[in-house]
Amino acid sequence: MINRSLVWYGCWLITLLLAYPPVCHAREAEQKFEITATLEQLYGSEQAEKFRDILKPDADITWQVYRPSHPSDEPPGLLVYVSPTRSGAMDGRWAKVLDEYNLVYVAADRSGNRIPVTRRMVLATSSIYAVKQQIEIDEKRIYVSGFSGGGRVASFLSRQYPAVFSGAIFICGVDFWNEDVIRDMNRVLTNRYVFVSGTRDFNLNETRIVYRKYLEAGAKNSLLEIENGMAHQLPGAKTLQTALEFLEGQ
Repeated sequence: MINRSLVWYGCWLITLLLAYPPVCHAREAEQKFEITATLEQLYGSEQAEKFRDILKPDADITWQVYRPSHPSDEPPGLLVYVSPTRSGAMDGRWAKVLDEYNLVYVAADRSGNRIPVTRRMVLATSSIYAVKQQIEIDEKRIYVSGFSGGGRVASFLSRQYPAVFSGAIFICGVDFWNEDVIRDMNRVLTNRYVFVSGTRDFNLNETRIVYRKYLEAGAKNSLLEIENGMAHQLPGAKTLQTALEFLEGQ
């Protein structure tokens, strides 16, 4: 369970992100590329120093990015993914679905379950502004997702920043909220959420319980999607498509 002390970090973090847009360096290779930046490059030396207990100001941060191939001239949305592993690489099965829904994918490297939650928060929220330096984004279509422990971090981020993330996909891992530390419960209750698990996932029962708690609390725009035969693993393209269709209100 994520404790109250992290909320202070979150409030402080989002204030800095809004005030200090990042200056990043990207290495692009067609649709897939990396964005690399330090906190000093993102916020300047003085502000970056305030993050020292979370991440060194001069430490490189690398995000893996996928830019969708979509015929529309409209700016794409953004799917911020929190990985439970050291790699932020996208599952290749998701590419065509992200193309269809015109969504950029971004995930930080070295943001797995062994990394402190406060650092994972910094990496995930900073990714939005890093991407915006490279790609114009539809800010009404920014979603957060994560798998296993990354899903638990995503559930925290979605309820702490409901004005930033209008929807979330929790994959094989999710926590319920502590209402005492939520600043905008009305927005939390009106956003859209998809709970993904599998019939062989050891987190299936917990996912069902948290899903019911969301409904009982008033988050009626919630969907439980259980993939037949899936264990504790990332879902394929079909389940992702179902999740995004729900988030988009289709």
